[in-house]
Amino acid sequence: MKYKYEVECERNDSHAKYIVLKGLDEPCRQLVIPDSIEVLESDVNGEASAEEVQSNDGKASVSLPVKIIGNHAFSSRKDLEEVIIPSSVHTILGFAFHNCGRLRRIQLTDSVNEYLDGSTRQCESLEEIDVTLEHENYYVVRRILEDNDRRLRFRLHLSDGEAVLVFPGFNYDFVENTMARTIQFAIEGTGYAYRECVKSDNINFREYDSFFTKVSADDSVIAEMIAVSRLQYPYELAEDAKTQYRDWLFKNAKKNLIRAVRSLGNKGKGVTDTNSELSGVVTDLVSYYINEKLIPDGDTSAIIAEAAEFDRTELVSMLMEYQSGNEKQDNFLELDI
Repeated sequence: MKYKYEVECERNDSHAKYIVLKGLDEPCRQLVIPDSIEVLESDVNGEASAEEVQSNDGKASVSLPVKIIGNHAFSSRKDLEEVIIPSSVHTILGFAFHNCGRLRRIQLTDSVNEYLDGSTRQCESLEEIDVTLEHENYYVVRRILEDNDRRLRFRLHLSDGEAVLVFPGFNYDFVENTMARTIQFAIEGTGYAYRECVKSDNINFREYDSFFTKVSADDSVIAEMIAVSRLQYPYELAEDAKTQYRDWLFKNAKKNLIRAVRSLGNKGKGVTDTNSELSGVVTDLVSYYINEKLIPDGDTSAIIAEAAEFDRTELVSMLMEYQSGNEKQDNFLELDI
């Protein structure tokens, strides 16, 4: 790939040089930023690809680490869907990926110790941030959360386990107080409180779990995402929080799964899926409820009926097998008594 870059020198060592990445002059859906770029020693600023450098026979080249993603380097691109940032990068400057409307996923490490405002702002499709924590530095997690008021899902790879945390969105609101003749600032939604659980040097998982009562009352869709994620990846999950999540899923299984089936659309027989990814997500969700025995016996028939109406034969089969297994178990217990 043909990158735009600048070569900079370390402050304390003019001989130690590194790359500031300034952009990319070609279409790209999955941007895998290199940890180093081979450049000609005669170059200071410019554009280069590995192929071009290799073709310069007889000219000295050097491999320089990519340490900084520059201001507006990839902003307003319409093609980017995923970005992978290596551990060599320690700085992401302002608006580096601003307004990338199709960007859905970012993968990076906690080597980033400087992240300027707007780097991922107005990325309306951004859903998942994958962070490998090599130094237990949560700075970049907190900064991305501060930069976005939309819902985000973080997959955290820690030295002693893996955690998946969903952070709800929130809205800033300004309310006029006519009696006091002032404009008061208000925050709507639980997303801000959830974000406050993340500090630069730690995440308070206990506090994170404590907000579930509030979010489950406000938004059942987000609540389900949080509950399933915490149960599937129970990093520092206390027993009472585990019970809270399981109880809520069991109590709301019928409503949650019927909503999931309806989200697939295409009501009626003979209609094929237009979104195989969403179909896979719903199938995985139903499988989770089944495997964890989180569907009350009396609710299974209603969910089967809904799946049948939407012609979801795979889901119908899974749910009928689950229902049949429960009935056999109940009969066995009756005979045993």
